[in-house]
Amino acid sequence: MRRTALVRFGLATFLSVGFASSCATTYDEKLGTKLEKTATAEETDKAGALVAEGDALWKERGDVEKLKACLAKWEESIALSPSAEVASKLARGHYLLGDGFYALADQAEARDAEYEIGLRWATEAMKLQAPEYAAAKAAGKSHAEAIKLAPKEAVPAMYWYASNLGKWAASKGFATRLKYKDDLKATMEQVKALDESFFYAAAWRYFGGFQAATAGIAGGSLDLSKEYFEKSIALAPNYLGTRVLYADYLCPKLQQDADGDGQPDGKKKFKELLDGVIAADPTVDLEIEPENRLEQAKAKKLLAKIDELF
Repeated sequence: MRRTALVRFGLATFLSVGFASSCATTYDEKLGTKLEKTATAEETDKAGALVAEGDALWKERGDVEKLKACLAKWEESIALSPSAEVASKLARGHYLLGDGFYALADQAEARDAEYEIGLRWATEAMKLQAPEYAAAKAAGKSHAEAIKLAPKEAVPAMYWYASNLGKWAASKGFATRLKYKDDLKATMEQVKALDESFFYAAAWRYFGGFQAATAGIAGGSLDLSKEYFEKSIALAPNYLGTRVLYADYLCPKLQQDADGDGQPDGKKKFKELLDGVIAADPTVDLEIEPENRLEQAKAKKLLAKIDELF
């Protein structure tokens, strides 16, 4: 039903503007609280070995216990020797644990805790890789202003910052989503400007969702949403998550029946996209096989809701 779909977008998407009916929760960034120590040569060597152990476990991250063990190794390493690269890895890994495994298992509390941990590690990585950004924030500049100073090497940190912050804010309700909407948009704009292909055209994927979620609420465009999703797919066709988001965010808003067959256009596209994800070979790109298998599980779960959404 159209109303059901619209209500769902208002409640579920982290990109939605929403309306602030209660006080927003504020994320306390505390830039520079974790990674300020200087490692000894012995600590640096031990940290390197731990990173290597974590990297080996990361290759098996399709097993949730291997993923947890990987994160533990990386966290042990970074406690010995500060590293922006490892901090960004931790931000990605905790996001995967929350948005992949815990979200699929409907473990909301555990999922949201992982977003917050990932957000803190991404913040630390940004502090190390974008010192001008950190200095501008400390001097009182807004995040949206300061993030324009972040360099290309900080793109991974920025992306995982925005990904974790968006999902964390969504868990706190309308007012918090509204509070961080501009920060999220500004961060992804900087990612797109510096490297539009990063993480399988992630910025274009984000803005596809943003346009769909804000259509009819805050100036978003369904046409632009489609354009941006298609752009992301064209740049990175093997990443299945883009098609899942396309189906999830845009399709339920396409309720017209252009060919008069009695079914909304969005319903047909929704099924086409998700059937394609489920039927795809997840091993076509071994670098993201675990992520693609999780996206296939998400697609099956989402497809089961088709009659609720249309």
